[in-house]
Amino acid sequence: MRLGIIGAGRVGASFVLAFPSAVEGILCSTAEHTQEQAARLHATAYTDGADLIRHCDVLLLTVRDDVLAPVSRELAASLKGERQLSDRCVFHCSGAMDLSPLEALASLGIHTGSIHPLQSFAEPSAERLKGIYMAVDGDEQARGGAENIVRTLGSTPFFVPPEERMLYHAAACFCSNYVVTALALAQQLMRRWTESDGDAAKALMPLVDGTLQNVRERKVWRTALTGPVSRGDAGTVVKHLAVMPAELIHPYCAFGRAAADLALKNETITAQQHDELTRILAMAEGVHHEQKSNQSDH
Repeated sequence: MRLGIIGAGRVGASFVLAFPSAVEGILCSTAEHTQEQAARLHATAYTDGADLIRHCDVLLLTVRDDVLAPVSRELAASLKGERQLSDRCVFHCSGAMDLSPLEALASLGIHTGSIHPLQSFAEPSAERLKGIYMAVDGDEQARGGAENIVRTLGSTPFFVPPEERMLYHAAACFCSNYVVTALALAQQLMRRWTESDGDAAKALMPLVDGTLQNVRERKVWRTALTGPVSRGDAGTVVKHLAVMPAELIHPYCAFGRAAADLALKNETITAQQHDELTRILAMAEGVHHEQKSNQSDH
């Protein structure tokens, strides 16, 4: 396999690190960035995407979702009229997008598909591509090629229907982005009683680790739920809301309602307790919304 990558950010660079001997070259958004990344990754810098495709069997487009289609059209325009493109595969690495952004390339006979690592990349890492699940799609040849790439990494390919890609991506956001959001809000509160953000993180980390361990030990993650909502402790929730900073009322109530629904499914609270909790949270959020509206009127 000769691998080319357009958009060597954290995900693209991770693939470079995972297949160092197979990488033909990379291309980034600017010549300067391309040279910097090529030097850092010990890869060949390309200045033309069409030329990179000509020298590759597989091309990964690891660019932002909103530029996938324009990049595809630009590449297709440069390759129009060329022969022997039917042995090429081009994959995007978006979790949310179907294959429609690659239609311009598919019209030239290039096999198109997608490979989305179900993973978070704070920085480039070959190891983070290994032993995970990756959503794959494509025509028959592209999908087969995608599955081979994923299995070569020791990971598991699986299929998400195109019409459900957005829902799949939302699931990933809950598991990663919103977990970080919840942790960052907790750190923001804890910072009031510690000397630094680092100390706040250090204080909370055992709780975070313990929670993740509880999750790891269960196949049904909702059963790891603990805390006042899981017990139906409405009094504590009321007291939380009474001292909660105004900017955190909305997220607290949103998380609280979701937690109450999970607790009901876990059968750790009754329907009556669930109704009481959701009523308290709705009232608190309603009062907060009304106060904000009144403030904006003055």
